[in-house]
Amino acid sequence: DKIEGLEQGADVYIEKPFSPEYLHMQINSLLKNRTKVRNFYASNPLAHLSSLAHTRADEEFLENLNTVVLKHLTETELDVENLARYLNMSRPTLYRKLKEITDLTPAEIINNVRLKKAAELLSEGQNNINNISYLVGYSSPTHFSRNFHKRFGLLPSEYIKNKG
Repeated sequence: DKIEGLEQGADVYIEKPFSPEYLHMQINSLLKNRTKVRNFYASNPLAHLSSLAHTRADEEFLENLNTVVLKHLTETELDVENLARYLNMSRPTLYRKLKEITDLTPAEIINNVRLKKAAELLSEGQNNINNISYLVGYSSPTHFSRNFHKRFGLLPSEYIKNKG
């Protein structure tokens, strides 16, 4: 049962009897680890969305979400409403599911996938910054640069220099 529970996505298995202090420490440890994973995803331009998953089902959902966003990446009108429609779910259900898994909103997910794809394209060095901003769905290179800097702490041009 323990092994099956862990295979299904349980983070820890606590046997009875247990002390309240032990339970408290397990909860604190899990929360700290989740925060570390979330911070890694947010700060690493090439980290994949599925790194935020807690279970295999969450991982599959995030993979599907990432695929859908990448498929519609060039659409500047890609928003939460359209994303929910592409995923065949209601907007509130999508919002709840993403908040539960990633603690991010659908709009933040769309923006993060766009920016991570932009970082990947910048690393390849085959397009200029203006072209990349349009390739990832931004209608303005200035808006793209501002969001890139806000997310990763570097302007796209600085990112290119650091990669080179």
